[in-house]
Amino acid sequence: MRTRTWAIFIMVNVIVSAVVMLTILFIWERAHTSAPPTPMPTFAPTLPATEAAASSPTAPPVASPTPPGPLLYTVQEGDTLGAIAQTYGLSVEDLMAANEVGDPHLLHPGQTLIIPVAPLPAPMADVPPVEPPLEPTPETAPFPTPLPTLTPSGPPLVEIGQVLGSGNLAAEVVVVRNRGGAATLEGWTLSGAEGNTFTFPAITLFTDAHVRLHSAAGSSTPNDLYWGRVTPAWNGGALITLRDAAGNVVDTYIVP
Repeated sequence: MRTRTWAIFIMVNVIVSAVVMLTILFIWERAHTSAPPTPMPTFAPTLPATEAAASSPTAPPVASPTPPGPLLYTVQEGDTLGAIAQTYGLSVEDLMAANEVGDPHLLHPGQTLIIPVAPLPAPMADVPPVEPPLEPTPETAPFPTPLPTLTPSGPPLVEIGQVLGSGNLAAEVVVVRNRGGAATLEGWTLSGAEGNTFTFPAITLFTDAHVRLHSAAGSSTPNDLYWGRVTPAWNGGALITLRDAAGNVVDTYIVP
């Protein structure tokens, strides 16, 4: 009986000791457990109005357009004022005025012509201005626009157009014209059955151009040549023959 009492006593002590230990551990854990950190408020810096305006990007200045200058064109073999004016959208009169040309047929290869360019149109008042880009872009130099090269309009077609004032030295004229591409008449001859022969100097006939051969004396120009005869060269009913520099017959004409 006494042994059973001691066993009960020891068991009660063990239980009480365990409860005390658990209570102490629970209190110690609650005391050393840290509370979750409280988040600190964040503040965004606010710049003054003047500094904000200074830090914002400014639009780059827009350069005013500069009107283009006149173009220069070098006359090629077979060119005419009409074809050049049509290529650049001009009238023949404007092209002649810009180059102070009195005769549209007075052209020669290598001649430099001024091609007038119209000024830029003024901006309309009701068109809103274009907003410039926020960031400047690098400027690139424009590539030069190549000038078109005019080509001759087919092979030459030179012919005797008409004979005026035959038998009258002061009025006698033979008109030679070209209805095809450019032709160089140097060394060509104009002759009649009586043996009267005229040899052309170095002269070029462009498309739709003509040259007048006067039998009388005078000062020759690109459009008027003077034979310098003292008697008429052509009679009514005579046959006139036009030959090239190689002696080939190009055209014939019967004087009216």
